[in-house]
Amino acid sequence: MNLKAILKKIDPIYYLFLAYALWMLSLKNRDTGGFDDFNVFYHAGKRLLNGENIYGEPHHYNLKYFYSVLFAAWMSSMQGIGIVAAKWVWFTVNFILLFRTLFILKGLIPEGTKGRLLIFFVLMLIMSKIILINYVSNQITIVILWTVLEAYVQLKNGRTFLAAAIICLGINIKILPVVVVPYLIVVSTERWRFLFAGVGFLLLYTFFPALLFGWNYNWILLGEWAKTLNPVSDIHVMQTYEYGILDISSLITKFLSDEPVYLEPKLNIASWSKAQLFLLTNAVRVLCLSGAVYLAIKVRKPIAGLSHHVIVLAAFMALAPLCFPHQREYSYLFYSPLWLVIMIISLSLKQWTTWLTFAVLVLFSGLLTWVDFVGRDMVDVFNFYRIITMGMFCMFVYYIYFISKVIRKEV
Repeated sequence: MNLKAILKKIDPIYYLFLAYALWMLSLKNRDTGGFDDFNVFYHAGKRLLNGENIYGEPHHYNLKYFYSVLFAAWMSSMQGIGIVAAKWVWFTVNFILLFRTLFILKGLIPEGTKGRLLIFFVLMLIMSKIILINYVSNQITIVILWTVLEAYVQLKNGRTFLAAAIICLGINIKILPVVVVPYLIVVSTERWRFLFAGVGFLLLYTFFPALLFGWNYNWILLGEWAKTLNPVSDIHVMQTYEYGILDISSLITKFLSDEPVYLEPKLNIASWSKAQLFLLTNAVRVLCLSGAVYLAIKVRKPIAGLSHHVIVLAAFMALAPLCFPHQREYSYLFYSPLWLVIMIISLSLKQWTTWLTFAVLVLFSGLLTWVDFVGRDMVDVFNFYRIITMGMFCMFVYYIYFISKVIRKEV
């Protein structure tokens, strides 16, 4: 068989993967070795070795560490190789898991779908800005997104314990995947086994650092970590302590509180109390959760060849960056399955108005507002005015409406 015949047999989507891989390497090549979020992770590992409270002051350059003791323990294991080498290890892990994630997303597209190359090209295009931010910031979202999608795949393949181990690792590192667990239990054919295995793995990940650093120290750190995770604490109700936070709570705080956000201009149109902000924020969170639960009840069969589980899971995943506190732009990578579902169903229905609506929401959300294309000022406008958050909220609401409309037509 000659080379031309071999190339013809290769799925064209893999050429997109190759282009992405070269782009990722170019991003790493442009890395100046300056300060980014990984410095905070790495510093937490150093503090862990020193027996300090990794969640307390003094924070590294005024940036708090929010992740688990287990993750800090991994960071502590790399103190001996230096931060430059540690960043290369982190880049390699993220590089591998990104392409495994893309491979999983590719696998969600039903066989025989017309326009699948176009769909995946558009998906990778609108993912690219958020992926860029994840790599430039050396963030953790790619790892967490992989745990959710990999757990789903392993559940569908009947590997219950492996699925539980993976999703619980994601929950331990960063609590976001917990939002999809109730639906993963529904997906599982061995629900009790999955549930009990999950509890076991959570306990293992939570207390493993005690074997390395002592039980008393681990208990103290777990207590401090729990304080940072409380979504109804004052620090998460009125999110003014850091700039660039883009979840629903931050949006409400920005416009309805007279408390200035750190390093951001004042934009409030009202001066609500903490109690009022708390009620509104959690009302919106409940509204979003209700939308996902509604789909879980109503979507009972495949649409356009897509598994009904994928359609519902996409809605639950989108809740993570919207409803959890302290979420920045990179967390909206959790929307990628939702974007994929909208495009596949829209193409199968041949209703170009849905594509147009989707395109408007992509533009409104600022998914194409790259600094290189539109300049720093325009990007700052999207961030400061929380246009990204408003766009993503509208996209989530549209998704619930869109899928509901399709269901009604098929009944």
